[in-house]
Amino acid sequence: MTFIQRCLGAAFTLLIATQAIANEEAYRLGDNVTPSFQQISLKIDPNQATFSGETTITIHIENPTDVVRFYQRDLDVYKAEIIDGMDRFELTLSSHAYDIQHAKAQDILPAKTYQLHMEFTGKVNTTSDGMYLSTFEGKNYIFTQFEDMHARRAFPSFDEPSYKIPYQLTITAPSVNTVISNTPVESTNTEDGWQTVEFKKTKPMPSYLVAFAVGEMDSAEITELSVPGRIYTPKGQAHRTKFAVAQTPKILSALEDYFATPYPYEKLDFIAVPNFTHGAMENAGLVTFRRSLLLLDDAPRLTEQSSPIKTITHELAHMWYGNLVTMTWWDDLWLNEAFASWMEGKITMALYPELNTQAQLVQEGAFAGDASPTTKAVKKEVRSQTDVMDGLGLNYSKGESILQMVEALVGEDAFQKGVQRYMQKHAWGNAQAEDLWEVLESVADFDVPAMMQTYLEQPAYPLVSFADNGDISQSRYHLSGAEVTAQTWIVPLAITYKKNDKLIHSQLFLDKRKMNLPELAQAQWVYPNDNAMGYMRWQIPAEQLHALLEDTQVLNAREKKSLLYNSDALLKADKISLSQHMAVLDALAKDSDPVVARSVVASLSDLTYLVDDDNKALFADFLNSKLSHWFARLGTVEDKSDSNDVSRLRTAVFGLLSRYTQNEAVLKESRRITEKFLKDDTSTGRAIAANAMRSLAVNDSENWFEKYKAAYIASNDANTQSSIRYGMLFSNPVVLQKVLNLALSDAVSPANVLGFIATASHAKENKDELYQWLDSNMEKVTAKMPAYHIARMPEYVSSSCSQHNIDLAQDFYAKHKDKYDGMARSYDVAQDESRQCAKLKQANQGAFNQYLQGATAYF
Repeated sequence: MTFIQRCLGAAFTLLIATQAIANEEAYRLGDNVTPSFQQISLKIDPNQATFSGETTITIHIENPTDVVRFYQRDLDVYKAEIIDGMDRFELTLSSHAYDIQHAKAQDILPAKTYQLHMEFTGKVNTTSDGMYLSTFEGKNYIFTQFEDMHARRAFPSFDEPSYKIPYQLTITAPSVNTVISNTPVESTNTEDGWQTVEFKKTKPMPSYLVAFAVGEMDSAEITELSVPGRIYTPKGQAHRTKFAVAQTPKILSALEDYFATPYPYEKLDFIAVPNFTHGAMENAGLVTFRRSLLLLDDAPRLTEQSSPIKTITHELAHMWYGNLVTMTWWDDLWLNEAFASWMEGKITMALYPELNTQAQLVQEGAFAGDASPTTKAVKKEVRSQTDVMDGLGLNYSKGESILQMVEALVGEDAFQKGVQRYMQKHAWGNAQAEDLWEVLESVADFDVPAMMQTYLEQPAYPLVSFADNGDISQSRYHLSGAEVTAQTWIVPLAITYKKNDKLIHSQLFLDKRKMNLPELAQAQWVYPNDNAMGYMRWQIPAEQLHALLEDTQVLNAREKKSLLYNSDALLKADKISLSQHMAVLDALAKDSDPVVARSVVASLSDLTYLVDDDNKALFADFLNSKLSHWFARLGTVEDKSDSNDVSRLRTAVFGLLSRYTQNEAVLKESRRITEKFLKDDTSTGRAIAANAMRSLAVNDSENWFEKYKAAYIASNDANTQSSIRYGMLFSNPVVLQKVLNLALSDAVSPANVLGFIATASHAKENKDELYQWLDSNMEKVTAKMPAYHIARMPEYVSSSCSQHNIDLAQDFYAKHKDKYDGMARSYDVAQDESRQCAKLKQANQGAFNQYLQGATAYF
């Protein structure tokens, strides 16, 4: 190669690299123009379909340019200009990919500070994204949901989490409405039936935390907080907030103690939102919740307290994790969600021991999704809103599991010091995963970054195998027949083993594919997951497993649950036979602890993919033999002395028996409970009632649907409505159509449409009627549902273990999946899950039928 060729080659390489960088930045705004403050004025009437506004953003141009980039979606920006002192320069707008707008000046703008001023109009969203309409008892309300990339739907903005700036809102609305936002009111002016409310400037925060609400609302004060606080509700509902009002002060106080810093904002308001896609949203100073979480009985049943308490705790933890310290970009969303989920568990355990949340295995909520060959790493490339939502649940469950594991290794006190240091260092700014790992490493005696990277920057999790000679090896866990890429992890192992009739404990890191631990050689058994804190599956030799099952009394409830769930995972990976798994299930079925008993019920429920018309009578007999003892003991009526675990076991036992058996006593109770609940929704727990209604629906006559529908429409209690919807498991084709049609009626909010379709999907093994209805109504469905639900619809309604249904889904989504952002990805996930399940069914069906024929009772 000549010198000229080398130079040309280098130039070409530089050109390609520059183009690649440009392409990589195409979904981000870049850092040449940065905002420092944004004023937003909006004119909103909940009874009008449109709104108007203007905004002025203080920006700084680093290097001379004629283009300023910002985001907007579905707005009409009819005026845009740069203000430089007394001078104004008109900008020409053009739209580009990822909602990025180019505002082009006629001349080059020198590097300095300017104001970017824009005027715009928009349409109010009706699907609970961005600024949207919600209707409750005949009144219209405006609420907001801006996470993750929806602020741009309400006003032009630098809609990225790294641009963390103060905002100041002014909202003009009809005087009859209450108007609230992130900060206290600065001033209010009223004229000609309209009010203009100016709010105080916010602390620095990302655009996705901006929030406001407009509508006829009532409120209740939250007393004993370190700042002023209220719970806002739709008109006439404030009296139902007593439980949330009572719990919030002690939760906030516990969080302030943990972080050793006060709550960082001027006020703390909640809103009970009638139509809300998610559970809640941590807007700074104005947290939005599904109304089902805030509008409760004054003293909810113990089993109905967990979700409100945990959600309030989760959202308040976000005031530090996510709000005070914010991720730099959406690829680190787990920094927000994992920490808030972890803190939710920690505070709940400390303040509400009666809920026994320490017995919950968070990782079990992540394992199924994380096992799929299609799964992506928690920390993955994110370009669009659908990328953020892809595998969203793992940000919570897997992230929390890894943090639990790290805390167990580091120690509670050291971990808390590390968290406090992280908060102090990055307060009011942004952080990346590496910033957290650096701080945690300073309080640990092992390489935290290296371990965390193996769990968060690659998908899936390890299967750790133990041999009689002390060999320990790891491989990537996967379902039987799946093709996956080989991986290794740095796996912390907290091992208890029995040798020479003595229990011995050992800790180590498995940081290679295989190693040998001589002391494990010839152990009677090995349990490698002390207190079930590991994020892994594991396998020991059959002889050791048999010996361990004789010694389960040395394990705590978490460890017994993990043993059973781990066995189920090994069955699905074709690492053990069905008879071996049933031996584990049978051994733990003898346990009298309700926590363990409920895991047995869950494991029995996990086998229902093997139930079909040929064996359902045998399965019913099997369930009766296993669970009738518990049903006779617990019944369906709660006692005030019942623990949370006993009550939840009661619901689980009744639910499985009522769904899959024709037990006369169960059916009699189902009818009694349903008839009372439809007249008085306080007559029993909602979970028991939901299962009772489902039992009657499974054995349906059409009349029950009409009764359910009437009760659903008559109720204004979201929890009651949810129970009734869950109960609508009607397989009769005519009634199934009615359930689906109800989803499109005004009685069902946009956020609940997907729930109805999912219920209909689960009602019948063959989904012909479902897809026929969807084919005819897809345009109406997608026009009503939130974008996130549209994207995830295949996973919620189209997973199946039947090849017939897999083929139906393929034909249906071939026509639809490429029309909607994210649906193609969700379809791939659902199809992969379905194919894996079909393989498992084929592999285990014969053995399951044979087992049922010889099954005996252990209760």
